[in-house]
Amino acid sequence: MDDTYGRIDQLKPLVSLFSANIAQYKGGQYDEANTRTDFIDKFFTLLDWDITNNQGFSETYREVVREDKVKIDGSQKAKGTTFPDYSFRIGGVRKFFVEAKRPSVNIKDAAESAYQVRRYAYTAKLPLSILTNFEEFAVYDTRIKPGKDDKASTARIFYCTFDQYEQHFEFIFSTFSKNAILKGSFDKYIEENKNKKGTSEVDAELLALVEEWRVALAKNIAKNNPGLSVYNLNMVVQRIIDRIVFLRIAEDRGIEDEKLLLTITKTSNIYEKLVLIFTKANVKYNAGLFACVDWIDSVRIDDKVLSNIIVNLYYPECPYEFSVLPVEILGSIYERFLGKTIRLRAIKGDTYTAVIEEKPEVKKAGGVFYTPQYIVDYIVKNTIGEKIKNKSPEEIASLKICDPACGSGSFLVGAYQYLLNYHLDYYTLAKNVKAALKNGKIYEAAFQSHKLTIEEKQRILTSNIFGVDIDSQAVEVSKLSLYLKLLENEGKEAQGRLFRHSDFALLPSLEDNIKCGNSLIGTNFYAQPDLDLTDDDRIKVNCFDWEKEFPAIFKAGGFDVVVGNPPYGAGFSHHERKYLLNNFRIPNYQYDSYLFFIEKSIQLLKQEGQLGLIIPNTWLLNLTAGELRKYLFSNIQIEKIVHYMNKVFKDAVVDTEIVVFRNSINNHNDIEINIYDKEDFIFSQQINQKKLIDLDGLPVNIFERKEYQSIKEKIEIFPKLDVLCKITQGAKPFQVGKGKPPQTRKIVENKPFVSDVKKDEEFVPLLRGSMMNKYQIFWNNDYWIRFGDCLAEPRYSASYDKEKIIIRQTGDSLIATYDKDKFIVRDNLYTIVNIPSVNLSLKYILGILNSRFLNWYYQNIVNNEKGEALAQVKRGHLAILPIPTLDISITADKTKHDNLVSFVEKMLELKQKEAAEPNQQLKMMITRQIEGVDKAIDTTVYGLYGLTEDEVKVVEGG
Repeated sequence: MDDTYGRIDQLKPLVSLFSANIAQYKGGQYDEANTRTDFIDKFFTLLDWDITNNQGFSETYREVVREDKVKIDGSQKAKGTTFPDYSFRIGGVRKFFVEAKRPSVNIKDAAESAYQVRRYAYTAKLPLSILTNFEEFAVYDTRIKPGKDDKASTARIFYCTFDQYEQHFEFIFSTFSKNAILKGSFDKYIEENKNKKGTSEVDAELLALVEEWRVALAKNIAKNNPGLSVYNLNMVVQRIIDRIVFLRIAEDRGIEDEKLLLTITKTSNIYEKLVLIFTKANVKYNAGLFACVDWIDSVRIDDKVLSNIIVNLYYPECPYEFSVLPVEILGSIYERFLGKTIRLRAIKGDTYTAVIEEKPEVKKAGGVFYTPQYIVDYIVKNTIGEKIKNKSPEEIASLKICDPACGSGSFLVGAYQYLLNYHLDYYTLAKNVKAALKNGKIYEAAFQSHKLTIEEKQRILTSNIFGVDIDSQAVEVSKLSLYLKLLENEGKEAQGRLFRHSDFALLPSLEDNIKCGNSLIGTNFYAQPDLDLTDDDRIKVNCFDWEKEFPAIFKAGGFDVVVGNPPYGAGFSHHERKYLLNNFRIPNYQYDSYLFFIEKSIQLLKQEGQLGLIIPNTWLLNLTAGELRKYLFSNIQIEKIVHYMNKVFKDAVVDTEIVVFRNSINNHNDIEINIYDKEDFIFSQQINQKKLIDLDGLPVNIFERKEYQSIKEKIEIFPKLDVLCKITQGAKPFQVGKGKPPQTRKIVENKPFVSDVKKDEEFVPLLRGSMMNKYQIFWNNDYWIRFGDCLAEPRYSASYDKEKIIIRQTGDSLIATYDKDKFIVRDNLYTIVNIPSVNLSLKYILGILNSRFLNWYYQNIVNNEKGEALAQVKRGHLAILPIPTLDISITADKTKHDNLVSFVEKMLELKQKEAAEPNQQLKMMITRQIEGVDKAIDTTVYGLYGLTEDEVKVVEGG
């Protein structure tokens, strides 16, 4: 508070100066540049911002980026086509914009000025931004989509005049000062003011717009160009959208003439004129994006369709400001865009219309999941960052970075941005800056800042960045994303470069960098006998020969760094599965595509190369991935594992983690394990890789803390559950092709072998997972089955007709009960029966399974899936649970055994009474007794395992 008062004292002279000369400042001669220098810069300096970079931060980490006004023919560019005046940043990340105006502008009522700053910030995905001329200070919620007819007050959440600064300074300082952002006050304010009416995400809105374009173009082109194949229809629509998007962004960045596209909408034959613009652009950019393709250039498109697309990309119709649109946001839009494809549907005779459908592989995977930027940044920093640390540009000039499933290019763009930042920071070191200026690596920009020359940015891109994707559209989008990143922050400098050098092209060709093909399947796929492929099959498989496509790289040993988010759960044909089994060294895979990508990525790496992936956590947990674990732990150095307890991908149920590998045989290092829940760090620990090798392929629990080690070692001496009992999964009623006779699809759909009533004497009681809980069965004559060979998998070995324990498969904990009534159970339950030679009561084992301790052991040592959406108790995990055995011929042991059995019998009895009791007061008393008996069971079990008081405290969270 005292600090705020001190700053108010410093603010008073500034306010007094403005007040004394207000008439002069509001006159026409006092411009925006003077307003910024005399007042706005000083105001934000009072909020602790280093406006002029006095601290000498590198260009990447300057706190405030200020922009010159772009001039065209001596006048400022039209409304909506400049950059924001100030960008305030922390750690190189934009937090909010400030748009400055001269005092003669009436900010309170200036709808156009408000629309401008809102367009900037909404497009840049910033939640708040400021409009000020010092006389007035307005804050806008820029999550609310701006509209051309909005009033100046729309989305404005704070307003004051200069004579009210003292009154409101505490709010301004506690929200927009650098310290407020570092301490989280800015984010807290945003959080408290979220979910207001009208808020929306720019990427979702832009995606919807691009989808509208695709539908309109596809239908119109299909109607006007009969005979065009669906493959070519997809290509031409994608190419037109890419070109329009690129040119529109280039306009707002000052690289293309203002209203280049808008002008032609006022004429006829718009597509012909577009093709002329594309042809000129091909000369200017010379990169393949605008390359002339006769059949594409000659398609017929109605003027109305193109005009509607183009007009809505310009101020004032357009709510987006493309000069500040992050390439990363555009990439997230395109990633989801690529999840759908155009199909042709017959409507009458030989007449077809275009429809947009989700791609089959995307539908199978449950959707398209764009990698969040913080994941990209972490992987890039911990792979590429480690590889280039303390090296000169000359030393990293030969570095080769690859994403073998690049999609829309999020990792390639992230890698490229990291390299750009690194080079700029290196060149602008005091000892290097003169030479870098002289050698054309950097140039002086506004406000004593420097930028990389476009030639240097081109060199970095073509020398260092490589990618492959099976989808040709994805490859084109990756190139587009990289080109836009290359031209980011370019403008009049790029235009000037073109004017000075007639042979200069703004964009380099990426044909040798970003390629289309199947990263997993080489051309030796065609050598398989009895291979009969259609043209569609060949397009789908899209074989790719890495060594042929990148000969120089593989002659030098491979890539230095591989990064990415490989596809999960991709489908494979019979021939593809056969190929994968024969060409990958780990033959007993579960057929999940990401597992193959791990091995392929390692094959692509140089010795000592770095690999960083975001992958499902099942590579550590699945019993079927044992051979993969054995291979990786014995042959590859695991450096880091970062596990996210929250969903990394918004709409996906898969649990993921980042893994950083090094292609090194030094596999006795300590692996750094970091666990996060949402944005919050939970804990970090290290595991020596030798311990993982010693597991010999068994599942790995990265949550197992060091303080658990003594407990684990103490109880691992006890026999495992599958030595004492037989564990069997229950019956699977339906599956096409299974059962006697084989079930048809109609049988599977109609489900005639199960019923909620007893149809006839062949039907017997059936239990499913939802019909049981700890010590309880809820069956009420409401689930029956015709048990026998007609079922897909009856699993007679489950011993349904015996006394048994039933344990639920779904869930993140052990939930078991006792069955003496000979239920048949479904395949989401397991049955557990005694092996005859074991002289222990099943109720003794039931008490242990339901105990607090064994659940703690299961969740923390065996299979940590606590809270996960798809958590499952697997038979293999049940099998290795340690169970203390007793010799009941010894009196002391028999007493321990019988005491636990007695508690379990009481629990079974009480659970029945609790469920049947209608009187709520009596029910509460029974519940309390249940809690007491349950605690007695826990105490007994602690004793059976020999836990000390301190170890019990660990289990109970003390």
